[in-house]
Amino acid sequence: MPTTKTAEKEMRAAGKRKERNKSSHSRTKTKVVKALESITSGNLKAAEDDVRAAVSALDREAERGKINRNNAARRKSRLIKKLNKATASTEAKAQK
Repeated sequence: MPTTKTAEKEMRAAGKRKERNKSSHSRTKTKVVKALESITSGNLKAAEDDVRAAVSALDREAERGKINRNNAARRKSRLIKKLNKATASTEAKAQK
């Protein structure tokens, strides 16, 4: 437990920030999971839209300082890589 008044105040402030950030983290995570599900389901048209929404949400969180910009870049890269891989495999099947 905090022993000084400033430590108590910082603890209260940290709790408020945590509550504020929780909703945007949850919203972003939902968009990312939805994008991953769209990719695995094979619906590439919907997957592109979902990935675009997830990338936008990650950018917004990084811009506002809620997540580190490198964390956002890594997660965006992995999402887009999965989408590109799914697109390539679908195109390969269509050519056969």
